[in-house]
Parts: sequence; structure tokens; C-alpha cells
Amino acid sequence: MLMVCPPSAAVDVGFGVKGDGDARSCHSCPLTRSRRRSPAWGMSLLFFSLLVWLVPSPARGESPAPSVHWGSTAFPDQYTTVTSGLTLNRFTPIDGLGNKYDSTVGNTLGFNLITLSWTKHWDYSGTSWLWKNWSTNLTAGISPTSDEPSQYFQNKVVHQLRQLPSVPTVDPRKETDVMIDGSITRWVSLFDRKVVFAGGGFSVGTIYQQGFLRGGIRRLQITPSVWRSEKWGDINVRVSAMGRISYQSNGAVLHSIRSTAGLVQPAIAIGQYRTTATGETIPTWEIELALMWDSGIFVNTTGQSQKQFAWSLAASAGPLRFETWNDSMGHLSERDYGPSYGAALTIDVLRMWGIIREFQTTATMNQAWSS
Repeated sequence: MLMVCPPSAAVDVGFGVKGDGDARSCHSCPLTRSRRRSPAWGMSLLFFSLLVWLVPSPARGESPAPSVHWGSTAFPDQYTTVTSGLTLNRFTPIDGLGNKYDSTVGNTLGFNLITLSWTKHWDYSGTSWLWKNWSTNLTAGISPTSDEPSQYFQNKVVHQLRQLPSVPTVDPRKETDVMIDGSITRWVSLFDRKVVFAGGGFSVGTIYQQGFLRGGIRRLQITPSVWRSEKWGDINVRVSAMGRISYQSNGAVLHSIRSTAGLVQPAIAIGQYRTTATGETIPTWEIELALMWDSGIFVNTTGQSQKQFAWSLAASAGPLRFETWNDSMGHLSERDYGPSYGAALTIDVLRMWGIIREFQTTATMNQAWSS
């Protein structure tokens, strides 16, 4: 929830931002709860507690590896945020008709990543001017890799809704996998908003190892606002686009992958957006559709890479965000073409805590007025 500070008041609402003259957004730090599915929950809770103590800021997180090559949106965070959640990525070597995907990966992979992601924009944090307009991200994920629950969502939900044949499971991996991602991004403002970005980062863990460079634009407004609200922001349409190149090497899961890959991802969204005093854009709600073309990290037995075409659809409202992606682009009416799909569900716990605190404060004030 976003709250507007009175122009003349200096307000500090727990996890908010102090205002000192202008109307500023006071937003609570985002974070999301993960499912209690394994002992990794305790580690996630400890890491979450440390981040809450270290980073009192606002909302959303970058996608963990390998989501970027499965079709998820992979743009850098446009504002300071701490998040946690559950991200599913599934790979199946054959489809429901029995056709084999031409790659060296011969078994079913069901990654169930419990994630924590921290992005920090350093503009007004008391750091050196050298860090102005820079942001950093650290994302960690631990996965009790297994056939479920991604098998259920693939066959009992998606394929039943689309009346497609069920995809069989082939020798599913049953291990614990870990991935850690980090990045640094330089932002350039347009019309007092951080829109243009360029940077690089890394991914290390059991799935694969990767270094990457990326650049593009994020949430560039292309239509006039159809409705304005001082508290909630303006409703309009925005576009994003990103180019990404990466170098990767094998991991414990993927033993033979393409050494270099190129990726292009355009997106269009409609939502209600508020811009902070530091130029960070925060969506109150948003629906975003993205497409992805990837030269591919999967290779066949001759070493030829397999190109990937995917779509992603995301919806967010307040502290909740859901995104799903699939590489069936161009074959939606025929069959679920391609080996991979995924989904992520997050809830911003600190943002929810801010809502609860505001409700409690309002109830207390009403009680005081009535007594």
C-alpha cells in the first residue's frame, strides 16, 4: 500500500520513507512468504529476518535462474525492494504426443525455488555520489527439486484447460538445488523517471554457471494517463524492452549447454504507477505481457543450440504478484510445443505489514475520537 505523507510533516512509518517538505511516497518493504515444503524454510526465514533488519525499503524482486531461459521476465527492479516467494520451473524431454525434444537433457526437471531477492537503489542512501543512479541485486534460491507440484499444474491445470494430452514424467530429478544471482545496473532518467538501464551480473549454483550483460528500457510511458490519483498514481500504458547476452558453463544439473546465448525481450503493460522523489516507478497494480526470443542454452547431441520462443503474463495488485510463462509461442492452438514452462507467486509481507499497521492506527484513532 502506498501512503502520501503530508507536505509539512516528517513521517516515519516503520518501514516507510521520511518526508521533509514535498509529498513523498511512504512504502513498506516488500517480501513474500514461501511454502513450508522442506527444511530450507528455516534457512529462508533466517535470511528473510536479516534482510528485514538491514533493508527497510519498498517492493518486487528479480527472477531467479534459470527462469530467464525458461521464459520469465528478466528486467532489473526499478525500485528498492526485498521479496521472497516460490518459483516453479519445469522441463520435460517429451511432449504429450510422445515427441522427443532434441536436447541432451533426458529426464524431467521440476525446480521448486524458494527465493529471497534484495534490490537496492543507492541514490539517497548517504553513499558516495559515485553510486548515484546505480542499483544492485542479490537473489538466492533453494529448491527441493522433484516431480511435484509442477507436474500437477502442467497436466491437471494447464493441459486440462487447453484440452491437451498429459505430458509423461521421465526419471524425474530428486535432489536439492541452489542458485545465487547478483547484478549491478546503471540507470538513466527520462522525464524524472528511471527508464534506461545497462548493467551485468552472474548466476552460480547447481543448475549452471553464468555471466551476463543486459540493457534496455523499463516502463516507458507511451499513452496519456486516463485517470490520476495523488495517492495511487496514474493509469496508463507502458512498454519495456531488453537485450541480454550471456556466457554460461555446465552445472551439476545441465551437463551440456551452449557456451553463449543471446536474448531479446519486449513487453507491454497497463497499470497504475506512482513515481517517487528519487525517480523510482512503483506499480499499484499492473498487467504485463512479455515475449522472449532466446538463442538457447539447450543443445542436441551434435552441439547445435535449440532456439526458444516464449511468452509471459504477469498480474500484480498491491503486495500480490503472479506470473506464468511458457515456450508454446506460435503453437498455442496446436499443442504445448517446447520442453519448459514456469510460474511464480509472491506476496510482499512487509507491504502487508504496512497495511495492517495503517489499519491498526486508524482503528486506534477512531477509538480515541469516540471516547
